[in-house]
Amino acid sequence: MNIVTSIARKSLACTLCLCGLILLISRPAALQAAEKVSLQLEWKYQFEYAGFIMAKEKGFYADAGLDVDLIEYKTGIDTVDSVLSRKCNYGLHNSSVVINHGHLEPIILLATYFQQSPLVFVTSKAIKSPSDLIGKTIMGTPDELKYSSLALLLDHFYINKKNTHFVNQTFNIDDFIKHKVDAMSAFRTNQLYLLDQLKQPYNVIDPADYGFVMSAVNLFTSYAEAINHPERTRRFINASNRGWAYALAHPQETIATIYQKYSKRKSMKALSYEADVTRKMMLLDFFEIGATNKELALRAIKQFKHSGLLPAEEQPGTFLFDEVIHDFDHSATFTDKQKLYLQDKKLIRMCVDPDWMPFESIKSGQHIGIVADIFKLFRAELPIPVQLVPTGSWQDSITSAKERKCDIFSLASSTPERRKYMDFTTPYIKAPIVMATTMDKFFIDDIATVADRKLGVVKGYAIAESLRDKYKNINIVDVDSITDGLKRVESGELFGYIDNLMSIAAYIQKDFTGVLKVSSRLDQDVNLSVATRNDEPILRDIFEKLVVNLDSDKKQAIFNKWVSVKQEVMEDYTFLWKLFAGIALLSFGFIYHFSRLNRLNNRLRVISNTDKLSGLYNRVKMDSVLTAQKASVDRYQNNVSLIMIDIDFFKEVNDTFGHAVGDTVLITLSDIMKNNVRATDYLGRWGGEEFLIVCPNTGLTDAGILAEKLVRKVSQQAFDQVGTVTISAGVASFSKESTIEDSLLQVDKALYQSKQSGRNRVTIFQR
Repeated sequence: MNIVTSIARKSLACTLCLCGLILLISRPAALQAAEKVSLQLEWKYQFEYAGFIMAKEKGFYADAGLDVDLIEYKTGIDTVDSVLSRKCNYGLHNSSVVINHGHLEPIILLATYFQQSPLVFVTSKAIKSPSDLIGKTIMGTPDELKYSSLALLLDHFYINKKNTHFVNQTFNIDDFIKHKVDAMSAFRTNQLYLLDQLKQPYNVIDPADYGFVMSAVNLFTSYAEAINHPERTRRFINASNRGWAYALAHPQETIATIYQKYSKRKSMKALSYEADVTRKMMLLDFFEIGATNKELALRAIKQFKHSGLLPAEEQPGTFLFDEVIHDFDHSATFTDKQKLYLQDKKLIRMCVDPDWMPFESIKSGQHIGIVADIFKLFRAELPIPVQLVPTGSWQDSITSAKERKCDIFSLASSTPERRKYMDFTTPYIKAPIVMATTMDKFFIDDIATVADRKLGVVKGYAIAESLRDKYKNINIVDVDSITDGLKRVESGELFGYIDNLMSIAAYIQKDFTGVLKVSSRLDQDVNLSVATRNDEPILRDIFEKLVVNLDSDKKQAIFNKWVSVKQEVMEDYTFLWKLFAGIALLSFGFIYHFSRLNRLNNRLRVISNTDKLSGLYNRVKMDSVLTAQKASVDRYQNNVSLIMIDIDFFKEVNDTFGHAVGDTVLITLSDIMKNNVRATDYLGRWGGEEFLIVCPNTGLTDAGILAEKLVRKVSQQAFDQVGTVTISAGVASFSKESTIEDSLLQVDKALYQSKQSGRNRVTIFQR
């Protein structure tokens, strides 16, 4: 009996152990050891972070298999640096665009919770518009006053350190109450409540009212976290969104949780006020919780560039989480070591030849040509951006590479000298080397026969090094660019210019047709590769993989887009070569005709929208703008204002000085207005001496301020021969109830009132 009992007990114990093991293996992820991650807050515990607090308190993070540490802000913490240096996994920032010392930080945007930033200026009652801030004392953080919507507003109204006094933010409203400062940066969710409680009078200047709209409470991470832990990051986003949904649906419970468990720095009433403003800032009628707005971020970058607060060459690259993961999943197969290198690298800086078409060139700050299009294919495979480093010449690019200011050459030939500081991939472009001369020169079979003549090669080009090695006494003359070399041949300073066939043919066709020709084909080709800095050999391996995997059909399509060859062929060539030249000539004629037609069509589109004299939009374009803005008003009930401007006594200018002088006045006046309206405004010549400005997201008061500014600027301008000129302006706004014609009639009435009241003034139409 005891033996049976013992066996039974052992069997039961084994069964229980087995069941326990099965349960342990099969239990859900939420019950297993949670992954520990951290979120760095940008300020103290308050309702601004309610969603993250409730996601933790209600177990939403735990359900997602996460153990989240919410780190409260402390003085001296740099949230962005903490995330990018991986001290914490995730962070919050009051902008979807992070700028540091004039450069965009490579953050990955995960979610946006405040679709409109609560960041505003609180001012004394005497300050009613941004222009009133000039000469006053303004308090704000260095970042707010340099890289926020407040900074854009200040720059637009020419408010700077030369005419205004700025002091560091103390986060103490007593400085404002005691009139130590005239204005301070503030959040609608915080300081306004305190001022209202103290019955302190104030005004609010909101950048959004002037077209400078940015977001806040932006959740972000680093490339390393996003790429190495995409599923964990996605679980964190979803659980945070779930927390926000709960916080908004249960505000009183959330407020009590924050007050009782996290911070009593704010009263329950203050937290309730913050909750109400938070809901308004989230714009839930238009956006889902956590939705990212790429267009808003790109618009902010454009505004920073327009204001000169961000260099024009700064590019954001891929910065949205889903796009980063998509690009990385669809990129060339990199090893784990290569992926880690790219994550740490964050950015690849590229130098190019700024004058080497059709291969490449820099035009208006943009990289164009065959290589530029091929690098678009490479960029699609790379998880980090490739940034152009502008240079003035190929020699400048070489110097930059030696000084490690750039990581790669987009296209270069390997030479012993270059291999001292660069590595080279397998060549991906091969081109024959030829020489261009004037039309009177005969075909040259052997370059050695003219080696004593002056032969131009761009300074730093590999062909010069190769020719000097092969022909010891060759007379190579360094030139600055292909254009410089061909011009020297044309003038007779050089006998010939040596380069690859495609480049020489392209430049002859463009600028030297009937003057220069290809007179010699050298017995060598140029093999061109991607060159990478040799102190980071893994970078060469990455680009080798990209070059090897380059789709040949796509590459050929790019060549077909850019290459059209025309050569002068002497009788030394065979019949087959003549036939090829004839076909090439016919092809060039077709391509030239097509490209010229395309350019003319593009030019026609510009002309059709532009007033020829002033360079502003014309009546046709302004009509389409009015239609689009009226539709926006009807659908979204946003503010759109109109400013109609007329030059005072313009007929007398034409009668006294002539129409040529009158045209000069119109041009000068147009330039004044172009330089003083916002980037978001539409400025057009309405007819004769009348101009129309359409101001999106602008109320009557602010449009009136802009009109006053223009009237003042014009009156202060000295016009050649004429002297002083003044303008009159009328201001009106669109409404859902009025038609476009009604609004134009109203602004015209306001303009008429300004002229009747003495001119050189602004009248606002009041319904």
